Amino acid sequence: MKRMRAGLATAALVAVAASTPALAAGPAADAGSFTKHTFTSANGSRDYWLYLPPGKARSPRPLVVYLHGCNETATQTADASHFNRIAAQRGFVVAYPQQNVTTGSSAPLVDGNGIGCWNWFLPQDQSRGAGEPAVIAGITAEVTHAQRVDPRRVYVEGVSAGADMAVILGATYPDVYAGVAAIAGCAYATCGDGSGALTYQAMGPRARVVPMFIENGTADTLNNMAMAGGLVPSWLGADDLADDGTMNGSISRQPASVQNYDFDQTPQPGTGDVCVHNNNFPCPGGVIGFQGSYPYTVATYDDSAGCDVLEAWVIHGMEHAHPDAPGDGPYTDPLGPDVSAASYDFFSQHALGRDCHA
Repeated sequence: MKRMRAGLATAALVAVAASTPALAAGPAADAGSFTKHTFTSANGSRDYWLYLPPGKARSPRPLVVYLHGCNETATQTADASHFNRIAAQRGFVVAYPQQNVTTGSSAPLVDGNGIGCWNWFLPQDQSRGAGEPAVIAGITAEVTHAQRVDPRRVYVEGVSAGADMAVILGATYPDVYAGVAAIAGCAYATCGDGSGALTYQAMGPRARVVPMFIENGTADTLNNMAMAGGLVPSWLGADDLADDGTMNGSISRQPASVQNYDFDQTPQPGTGDVCVHNNNFPCPGGVIGFQGSYPYTVATYDDSAGCDVLEAWVIHGMEHAHPDAPGDGPYTDPLGPDVSAASYDFFSQHALGRDCHA
């Protein structure tokens, strides 16, 4: 679901959007609509799926842009994340961009990737106004303009390779995305930005404190805890620089709170789903016999005003998977916690031009 080698990809700077709706054949629309569209630009073309909640929008609605992982499609990640159901309940829009799957070849020979990974590891796909970040930002702009989205409440979330691309979008388009969520991701610039200085540099004149939600399983063998753990100080460092231009500890690297959940359960070995199906790791929680949810720890990090600017969720014993994922799609685990709902709870605290106390 994660890494894929590829060469250099060509990029252009001017985007022209086009959209072609079609009725969905994928996940249930959860009483809303789920339709397929196509975005075309000088930087490349991508399909995307769009979920609209039921009812007419009485005011501009939030938007979540959700990026799938490798060996996974947009509709599969819609199923696994159950974001459509959450959006139906809470009244927001979800867009699921689809990476071009180019069997037997990858960028730069073709515009896409052989196993459907976002090409987050290519330098030309790590900058504003070029490559895949420009395409995804173009999709975001198209949906924002067409669907009466509140531009102050646009968020980007991704899983695995999609998480790494979400981190790139947070770094390169901080004026577009009010918050970012990385589910099994790592730091900007191919996991290499330990201090956050490269992230801050990528923000350029648009630099701001960008709220971040981070989740990872301790048993993850593709995006291990060192990679996820490195994202925390990296992003806090970028926020520290962004708030006043100086790395001076104005945003603490020490958590404001640490809470443990579901540690008091009694496992029942042999009672759980071990998740043996295609493109999936076994589910350790099913083997151990956790009931309903893995034990998990949530650390929150605040700015100097006490706003929660970063949450780090550590799920103890989980492999590389969507937690609380219904069905048997790629990289799924039926045990909780529900990080999709948790990430949207986090997003709901933040909007462009408004701190968490406003």
